[in-house]
Amino acid sequence: MHKSFLLTAVAALLLTTGLSAQYGTFDAAAVKAAKGTTTIVVLDAGDTPYNRALMEAVKSDWKFTGSYEFVKAPELAMRAITPEQTFLMKLTKVDPVKFEGTFLTLVRGWKQKKGEFLQEKDNAFTTVPADQELASILIDPKGIDANNTGAMLGVYVKHLQNYLDLVAAGKITDKTTADRTYSGRTRLVRDTELWVAKEHLDKTLPDAAKVKEFYTAPVQVMDRVQLMSAIDRKDAGITITDVVITGDHRNKHCFKRVFNAATGELMYQKDDAAIYGKKEGFLDEDLKSIIRAR
Repeated sequence: MHKSFLLTAVAALLLTTGLSAQYGTFDAAAVKAAKGTTTIVVLDAGDTPYNRALMEAVKSDWKFTGSYEFVKAPELAMRAITPEQTFLMKLTKVDPVKFEGTFLTLVRGWKQKKGEFLQEKDNAFTTVPADQELASILIDPKGIDANNTGAMLGVYVKHLQNYLDLVAAGKITDKTTADRTYSGRTRLVRDTELWVAKEHLDKTLPDAAKVKEFYTAPVQVMDRVQLMSAIDRKDAGITITDVVITGDHRNKHCFKRVFNAATGELMYQKDDAAIYGKKEGFLDEDLKSIIRAR
């Protein structure tokens, strides 16, 4: 599977399912074929901040396919899936240790078998064949609704399209080239002003002064919601942190990313086991990695 980082044998076991969709397909032909489809953007059943943010992101920045339409998740569960469509939807996956991760995923439609229907739970789907996934990224939809961080969906939508463009162009052909692409961007974070959310910092980095001990390039530490203004400004000179935590105290995992606020390009990624309250956010090790990247 496409595990971004091998930490320990236990961590690898935890991540096998979750990170299998962190990237997506490596098949350029499949990506090119999907460009001719209509994208069905799947929304939550109710009127949620997630819905409003996703609709805004798609209307503003969806360019992978020439057309799209919106449908509510319960409605999609009742209609036929066809190969002429792609679906921008939430998928829920459960790893072998039974903690869940939710992924924003572009799925290529397929010819369903008689009596085959999608299963939906809490506005996410659980029965999509893995080989139909084109591009995917781990998200925290509950956090988006609760923390007023819907603008991150615009970043995710751009990121997914950037990944697909790289696959279609033959620049990403397997896990190794995918990892190399993103790690090759890390040094460029130093050429931007890095905006770090206070909520994204591990407790070992309590304030801006401590952050600046390890990160000597331009940086600001601020409330998480303030990062959304960088996305609204579409300033390519700003990069922003993002953290998604999965599991509970027994198998918690912390996924850390840095994105360009304007382009949505993924520029840094790392994950750590965050068991028993440890490593729940960016660490000095992450800051050092960005500073030292070549």
